[in-house]
Amino acid sequence: MRNERDLRSSLGIPADAQRVLVFAETSHWDPNWLFTSEEYYRRFVQKQLDRAISGLLDESRRIYSIECMFFLRMYWDRNPQQRESIRDLVNKRRLRLTSSGVITADTLLPNPEAIVRDLLLGQEWLRQHGMHQEPKLAYFSDSFGASPALPSLLNAAGFDQTAITRVDGMYFLGFRRGDTAKHPRPGSSAERLLKEERTLDFVWRDRMGGEVLCHWTAFGYGHGDLLAHRGISRIYRFPLAVPYRSERHVTRRINRFIAQLEPYSPTPYLFCPIGYDFVPPIPDLLSLLDRYNETRYPATGTWVVNAGLDDYLDLVSNYRDQLPVIELDPNPYWTGFYSARPALKERCHELVDELLLAEELSSLPGNADAAEQLAEDLEPAWWTASVASHHDFITGTSPDRIVYEEQFPWLEAALRVSSDKIEQLAPDVPAEACRPGNADLPRWSKEDGRLRVETPHYVVVLDESAGGSIVRAEEPGSGAPLLEGLSNDLVSYKDSGGLWRMGHEFPGGIWAPRDQTSKHRAELTVSERNGGLEVSWVNTFGNREMERAMWFEAGSPIIYFLLRGRAPRRRTVTVRLATGLAAERLTMDMPGGVVSRAREKIFDPTFWPFQRFLHIRDSDGGQGLALYQDLPGAAALAQDGKLQTVAFRNAPRERAYHVLPLTGHPAKGYTRDAFTFVYAIEFTPGGDWVENRLPEKAYVEMASPWDDPDIACLRQLADRHIGLDRPDVWVMANKPAGRGHGRIIRLYTFTALGQTVALTDTHQQVEEAYLCDVRERDIQPLHVQDGTVYVPLAGTITSVRLIAAPQA
Repeated sequence: MRNERDLRSSLGIPADAQRVLVFAETSHWDPNWLFTSEEYYRRFVQKQLDRAISGLLDESRRIYSIECMFFLRMYWDRNPQQRESIRDLVNKRRLRLTSSGVITADTLLPNPEAIVRDLLLGQEWLRQHGMHQEPKLAYFSDSFGASPALPSLLNAAGFDQTAITRVDGMYFLGFRRGDTAKHPRPGSSAERLLKEERTLDFVWRDRMGGEVLCHWTAFGYGHGDLLAHRGISRIYRFPLAVPYRSERHVTRRINRFIAQLEPYSPTPYLFCPIGYDFVPPIPDLLSLLDRYNETRYPATGTWVVNAGLDDYLDLVSNYRDQLPVIELDPNPYWTGFYSARPALKERCHELVDELLLAEELSSLPGNADAAEQLAEDLEPAWWTASVASHHDFITGTSPDRIVYEEQFPWLEAALRVSSDKIEQLAPDVPAEACRPGNADLPRWSKEDGRLRVETPHYVVVLDESAGGSIVRAEEPGSGAPLLEGLSNDLVSYKDSGGLWRMGHEFPGGIWAPRDQTSKHRAELTVSERNGGLEVSWVNTFGNREMERAMWFEAGSPIIYFLLRGRAPRRRTVTVRLATGLAAERLTMDMPGGVVSRAREKIFDPTFWPFQRFLHIRDSDGGQGLALYQDLPGAAALAQDGKLQTVAFRNAPRERAYHVLPLTGHPAKGYTRDAFTFVYAIEFTPGGDWVENRLPEKAYVEMASPWDDPDIACLRQLADRHIGLDRPDVWVMANKPAGRGHGRIIRLYTFTALGQTVALTDTHQQVEEAYLCDVRERDIQPLHVQDGTVYVPLAGTITSVRLIAAPQA
């Protein structure tokens, strides 16, 4: 922690200033939201960075912040004459970085490795070009909520500060002005921070033990944009403002900012960000602030200064013991984007999975030479994977033109690179190497359109007259019910929402059931697949066919499901399970950790995002149900125990009262592509998510019977050579080091925090090992004995550098 007195001195703040208002100018440049990246660059970024660099060179005390590397790299490549100035300004921290990421990521939907890898890629680009600034702040100015385990994600990469804007329950301009009176929403994070804690600064400590100092920009990430302007907005989409730099106007603006912020600032420091989307720097900003200090400071005792958000948080950190410690879950902000454009989300995850597989394969014997070249070969594809994690990319909130002219083509090009590299690195595998062993099929019978499947774990009955839905599920022998009523039923809702919001999230919206597959007969077909029993059929909504399948294995308690198709226009299709459980909370994994959530928060129903698994239990702590998905999903639990998970969504644009568009949601898009939705359920007889080993099953043991068998086999072979003595710890990434020597093994766990795991590599004798962070900065040497590395697990994500003994 930097001493407050020294910090004040370095920023030119008088030691006796009673209050300090920090203005931080920050870029906010979305790579490809409403325009392509090239269009954004030509229209805005080139000119704005020219102006920012010129301002920094003219005003020696000025600081301008860049939120990510995507457009900085573009500018660097196209303006060689500016490179020395950029390098010098970055290294002097006057061109300040509010993250090391390529982009500002969504932290709810991407693969966790994609989120942390983004922070590595941007840092490495800086380092490779002679820029040594290593931010400890990661600013998520416009992400639509955040993982409740964000502190754990950031700690893993060496960050201890963050700031966020969009939290659940805060006001967002909608259809009716009267909505402002309803905010902050009861029971929300916004209500807690504004009305209970009365603070915008707090220590965010997540359930897994991760901890960061956090600031909430409750008045927007461009709160101070109109400091020297009159009008409504300087945002590029509707720049309705003109410059107005009079002393009286600037003073009134500053006084207003102080009045808004002071009630929620428990320290002497207030923070006012400048920089909504593509807003240019304010000319001669320092002269405006200096004038205020000269004329107003003696009377007000408030000093205004231009600095970085990290400077502000460093100042606040001196009062850390006075700040509340909060386990924050800033969701749901909006819920429609959790499942908008599912085929795009699928491609984003497929790319990361393939890149990780290629890196793993490079560690196999015979691939040593290829491993040295691998990082360079995969860098463009990883850059794309990183950009795809952006809060306007994987979320599906860009319009059709951008999605189909830029986002999908970028993903497909990167996938060609990863596929070619996998083919190059893949070993010759004997046909029997990964072939499943012989297993007994479940017992089954079919009579009068009813199919009965029995295993030692359950008895399930499907009915053709109910569209193939499960009409009964019970325990073998006792006959105790496992489900109550029709289950695995598809329900089609009319949804007047759009890419961001579902229809029930705003006044005048529509969310209403219109059809369900249990009302339409379907013929069931039974066959063998991959050592198990497959049941397949086709359902129809209107003229839209949905291909469906279930897969049963006698030795496993898990039932797999497949659904392929797409939703009709302005419809959302859910899978509904009548669990019969009296559960008020849902436990689920999110990037970086696990969270327990109330059945309902703000919206009814409340669709919660999750990564791989979700668990609900009866209120008596007994029977439960686990839902697994191979891609992030959105699920809601009703009071009567009905659990729904979104399968398909095709809601083009938010409309209130059938016709009126919502302010702030300008993009629309239609689902053109069929999507394969794979999920699974398990009836848990007792115990919680830990006792039922849900993480190990979801991340390590489970494999869809419909996966490509060749790829599945390669994954098995690549995984086998890293040995861990705990089943609840698994390898998240195995890659050649980009910074320094050796290989980086990234471990992931939800239940072994504070423990030590023994790690071995069967393909090489490990001689040295170091604990490092995601940005591959060594922290401490690790104990190595006879090739076994003993790794302390301080958080959910742990990175280790392995250095092998020289080959004889």
